[in-house]
Amino acid sequence: MITVFENALLLDCTGAEPAENGWLTVDDGVIKEIGSGKAPIFREAEIVNCKGNTLMPGLIDAHIHLNLFDDNLAEIPRRDYPAMHFVKCLQVLKDTGEQGFTTVRDAGGADAGFRVAVERGLVPGPKISVSGTSICQTGGHSDVRLSTEVAAPMLSPIPIGCVADGVAEVQKAAREQLRRGVDHLKVMAGGGCGSPADEPDTTQYSLDELKAVVAEASAVKKVVLAHTYSNSSMRLCAEAGVYSMEHGNYLDRATAQVLKEKDCWLVPTLSTYFYMSEHGEELGIPSYFLRKMKQVRESALEAVHNAMEAGVKIGSGCDMVGSGQPYKAMELELKARVMGPMGAILSATRENSKLMKREKQIGTLEAGKCADILLVRGNPLDDVALFQNRENLFVIMQDGCFVKKKL
Repeated sequence: MITVFENALLLDCTGAEPAENGWLTVDDGVIKEIGSGKAPIFREAEIVNCKGNTLMPGLIDAHIHLNLFDDNLAEIPRRDYPAMHFVKCLQVLKDTGEQGFTTVRDAGGADAGFRVAVERGLVPGPKISVSGTSICQTGGHSDVRLSTEVAAPMLSPIPIGCVADGVAEVQKAAREQLRRGVDHLKVMAGGGCGSPADEPDTTQYSLDELKAVVAEASAVKKVVLAHTYSNSSMRLCAEAGVYSMEHGNYLDRATAQVLKEKDCWLVPTLSTYFYMSEHGEELGIPSYFLRKMKQVRESALEAVHNAMEAGVKIGSGCDMVGSGQPYKAMELELKARVMGPMGAILSATRENSKLMKREKQIGTLEAGKCADILLVRGNPLDDVALFQNRENLFVIMQDGCFVKKKL
């Protein structure tokens, strides 16, 4: 049946200003028509009176981790039966959809089975593209061993990383993930916060190793995203042909110019640092994790400013883990401090659709695109924090089907 949304403040996320008294029609999972003024009349249709609230595209999060469902990342493999890991991942996926996200990109951990399960309608949740297991060096980010351990006590059934050293090993690791049907590859090109044996400002992998991963992805027309904080790491990644830099908290002006020249994306993930810095102690996260989270938070907003100033393409991700998973929309409020409300919203809609090379299907409200739609209380351009209260999401529609309808 045709669905008609009428009497809406239409925020189509093309970059245009919101239009009052807007309307939109949906049929067979696709946006058919869109306009303002009097809505078309059909013999049979479901009418949704938006009552002046904001109609906009579904949100897109370009950096999530389904399998990081515990605050203490090192303990995840030890705490549950293997089957429980999959159940908890599905809970995170469903909850993410209920936050208003209709498409997500998993940045390490989830394999193609989650994408297929959503596509076949076997589980509820947003459309998802996956990286599979991230590729990391010995002692690098995603090498889960403590410095005192010779071998990892236990491996998760959904591991976030696999260790590979040297060109031959990273080639094999990349080919294995591609064989398993991933949408893109993830490489750990520098230290991180959750890893026990490295520091965020370090560089990991050589130029030749990074080039080898990029070559394997490029051979099958796929791209590489890189976990990276330091400028030296980002410069290496850019030279190697990495597509998107994830995090990038230490990005300075000179390196931002390099990213611009190499046409790289930056995907800042602000919310995880602010959330964990404020709540990590009470949540019991390891002291090394909390220390590093506070450390990288200090320059996070400045990095976004440097990227904007240089004209770098900016996507949006949250990188929330554990108790932070239900608060992914916090990312928009934090980005708005630098980008403004419209910039933050566009990064989580139109720009993320471009990042994921799906701009013909999602990211804006335009005829012919997937009917991934939110009806949001009031006007989020006046208060971008509206997204953080689920009661403000009156309608969530994905591919023309109501995930939520509460008017």
